[in-house]
Amino acid sequence: MAETSIYQFVKDKLITHGVKNTHDGLLILTDEKLFSLFVDLERAKRKSSFDAVQSVSIDIEKYLISLKKRQILAFVYLYLRFSDLTPERAELDEQLPDGKIRKSSVFSNKLTDEEMLIGLWAKVKYDQLGKGLLRIVYAGS
Repeated sequence: MAETSIYQFVKDKLITHGVKNTHDGLLILTDEKLFSLFVDLERAKRKSSFDAVQSVSIDIEKYLISLKKRQILAFVYLYLRFSDLTPERAELDEQLPDGKIRKSSVFSNKLTDEEMLIGLWAKVKYDQLGKGLLRIVYAGS
């Protein structure tokens, strides 16, 4: 079976995240520079480089600001948040006898610390900003 090109992979993933459902989201697929930045984001994710993921995210944000479409940044956080870098599920916190708390997460595959950091960062950014930006995206459609 032939491996899917990174371009098709990114397009398919963006479509599963709903970019075709909004005018703003559709811009990701029609603006060549913006789409290429999402491909760069996938490459950074695949390299498991937190610094590279942040750098590309900043590049995307700057480009979106120049287009006066910062709300599309929601799809960056969505793209990373719902990936194999985030836990499949979190287990209940466990109070230890010494008063400390154990937090446990279950991942679908083995991850490096840097990959987990990317996933955690994406979760935090999506919860902080992404949900609100996504509301703006859908309100404009």
